[in-house]
Amino acid sequence: MSARKLVTLLVVAVVVILAARYLFWNDRRDVRRRLATIADTVSTGGADLGIFLTDDVIIRTDPATIVGGRPAVVKLARDTAAAHGQLKVSLSDVQVELIDPSTATVFFTARISGGDPRIPAPAPRQVHATFVKQGGQWLLTRAEVQRILEER
Repeated sequence: MSARKLVTLLVVAVVVILAARYLFWNDRRDVRRRLATIADTVSTGGADLGIFLTDDVIIRTDPATIVGGRPAVVKLARDTAAAHGQLKVSLSDVQVELIDPSTATVFFTARISGGDPRIPAPAPRQVHATFVKQGGQWLLTRAEVQRILEER
């Protein structure tokens, strides 16, 4: 093989690797997928929610309510699912920003609907969340409801 062909092959290989890294192994995409997985887990009762949270996770549902620690947050999700019947959590307007290689901040709108039509669904909420990368996995460490939106 000539030197020219070898250099061309090497350049093509590097471009393919960089394109694959950008398209498939992107940290922003990983955080977005993790957030969607958390929403799906809460929708199915929250049984495995703890594996997506740090030990010292803090959830602020309103200015006066803070839930801290993995067991308390899992209990909150289970209690909410029990009170509303089957939950459906949907996310929209998800914006992910990488602060550094191991910290990401996410802004999104969360809509929660329940399986019991007698219980009104809560209004949508704009949420700010922080994820940290531990052991190669993105884990939720903080989430705070920024404001409650009015339904139209």
